[in-house]
Amino acid sequence: MPLRMLRGSDRLRGPEGVRGALWRSLAVFRLATVLYAVVTVGRDVGQTAHPVNGIVWFGVLVVWSVVISLFAPASDGRRPRVRTALVVADVAVCTAIMMTTDVVSPDGSADVLPALWTGSGVFSAALAGGTAGGIIGGVTLAAASVAARGSVDDVSIRPAVLFVLSGAIVGYLSRTAIRAEAALTQVLAVQAGKAERERLARNVHDSVLQVLSLIAREAPRGLSPAEVARLAAGQESALRDLLRTPGASQAPVAQRPPGRGPCGRGHSGLSGPAAAGVDLGPLLTEAARTPPPLPQPLRRGPVTVSTPGAPVELRADHAVEVVAAVRAVLDNVAAHAGPGASAWLLLEDDGDSVAVTVRDDGIGIAPGRVVRAAAEGRLGLAVSVCGRIRELGGDVVITGRPGEGTEVELRVPR
Repeated sequence: MPLRMLRGSDRLRGPEGVRGALWRSLAVFRLATVLYAVVTVGRDVGQTAHPVNGIVWFGVLVVWSVVISLFAPASDGRRPRVRTALVVADVAVCTAIMMTTDVVSPDGSADVLPALWTGSGVFSAALAGGTAGGIIGGVTLAAASVAARGSVDDVSIRPAVLFVLSGAIVGYLSRTAIRAEAALTQVLAVQAGKAERERLARNVHDSVLQVLSLIAREAPRGLSPAEVARLAAGQESALRDLLRTPGASQAPVAQRPPGRGPCGRGHSGLSGPAAAGVDLGPLLTEAARTPPPLPQPLRRGPVTVSTPGAPVELRADHAVEVVAAVRAVLDNVAAHAGPGASAWLLLEDDGDSVAVTVRDDGIGIAPGRVVRAAAEGRLGLAVSVCGRIRELGGDVVITGRPGEGTEVELRVPR
């Protein structure tokens, strides 16, 4: 057996995930039953006619338990042929142990050693071969149990039935758990890819698309070629930097229950130690007073900011995303609310959450406009606002009617 293929501590750790956990659990079971056999039977070895045979018998029990516990998991998924050979050998060793229990029995009976340790061979066959492997291993040990007893009676039938049933059940459950883990991994990969695409879409919308929109609008009005070239060069550089920078790991985003706004609620994928808190009020005030970083800022009326008298602290990384979302809302006010539309920004501290409301007195929004805009590829609200907030575990509610202005409420949990 090419055990040299498995040298090194990194090759003895075994597979990760559910499969690795099952192999580790079997190793604990096997070693615990070895200890049980030594305590319950090993003390009587000296009373047998041939103590040396008993010592060798226990030596095989202990050594094989260590060998199979180390090398079977390490070969699983890497060297399937090695794993299969080890499992077959495991069943054979367990069968031999079952057939030779009389060497450690003072009275020569074959049922001194409980069937606990020999059951580990059935379980290893079940982990390697699923339901079919578990049944094959169970039938093999069941036949050994009957043969060791020398007769078909209740004493030999009970462990035989237990071997077959436990092999089938463990094989089925292990395969089911492994398939469920694979399906979950695939779903998480798809959702992580979706989150990464949304991150790129937000950054592209907030920079490149905004500049292209400005050029398309202002070029017919006399925007100079030099200015167009400068803007294009700057955004080309920004886009290249964005594509070279790997995105942060994103967690899946859950959909919000119906009836609570067009954007939905997300589930916060940020974990680990909490980042340092910052006061959100001054950041929002600065964002409201700073025009878009464009040569000809979008026209809008004044933005009135209302904040509580006390600081409203939020994680620094969350605060950055909230401010970026508010900037996107204010840009939408400038672009779509109509010339000179004013806006009001209200920050509220609700204890376990923070709410930011942006309301304008512009032309309002038609019902279903947000959904249609997203379908048309307009990413302002759908990605730059809703995408950011829902990834923080928050939600966005947009209300408005034509001629009555628009209100956007952003709520983020602490």
